[in-house]
Amino acid sequence: MGAWIDGCAHRGFQAVEPDNLDSYERSGGRLTPGDNVAFAALLARRAHADGLAIGQKNTAELLSRRQSIGFDFAVAEECGRYDECDRYASAYPGRVFDIEYRERDLKAACRDRDGRLSVVLRDRDVSPPGAPSHRFATC
Repeated sequence: MGAWIDGCAHRGFQAVEPDNLDSYERSGGRLTPGDNVAFAALLARRAHADGLAIGQKNTAELLSRRQSIGFDFAVAEECGRYDECDRYASAYPGRVFDIEYRERDLKAACRDRDGRLSVVLRDRDVSPPGAPSHRFATC
């Protein structure tokens, strides 16, 4: 992971957002929430050492630990669908990027955003414009 973060910094990225910080939920007891918090904190220290911001990706259950981990912003997938947008917006005022995959969830997120979220509708494969599966809309 360190090489990945370093590579992002060398390529001129401004931030990273590691995924699957909820892997403890699928580990069959091999990982605990504390394990994922400790790993996320290591990633945050590495990102910050490289001059990068680091985003919390999903896992609303970790919002209360965001400061001790070192997260700078959030990327939330489907917070409109799961009615979590307010939680992210309260934790990261003006620093939440929400991706919705269904039109009705986009509408819900846009209704709730109050200018506190950046909301986009995309297709899961992030298809390029012109591709049959390409979907893109904002509030």
